[in-house]
Amino acid sequence: MSIKKNHIIFSLLALLLLAGSYAFMHVVQAADPVPPTPRPAASAAIDSSKCIMPTAYMKANHMRVLHEWRNSSVRDGNRVHVAPNGSKFDKSLNTCLGCHANNRLFCFNCHMYANVKPKCWNCHISPMETP
Repeated sequence: MSIKKNHIIFSLLALLLLAGSYAFMHVVQAADPVPPTPRPAASAAIDSSKCIMPTAYMKANHMRVLHEWRNSSVRDGNRVHVAPNGSKFDKSLNTCLGCHANNRLFCFNCHMYANVKPKCWNCHISPMETP
């Protein structure tokens, strides 16, 4: 009987400790919010009214472009792409989806056809999830 009582008391103390630590962490996080990271301003107007490269190039290299954009914008803070013709574009999936979002299946149909599973939507909201 004594072992059973000790087990119950230990379990209740552990539960109380977990509940107390959760409440403490919740209060600490609410009292000390992390300020948003300021986004660097673009040096010139950004033109997102047309694609950054010709269609044939984008079909063959769009993942390379997206990887390069991710690395240079996240790691280096360089958020503006300058195309060979001098046009400037924001390095963002929103630049692509600005034209291609009118067909919510744009990415998925092509990826399904090519039998690839991109990891974009691990971090970004999928166009399929937006209303």
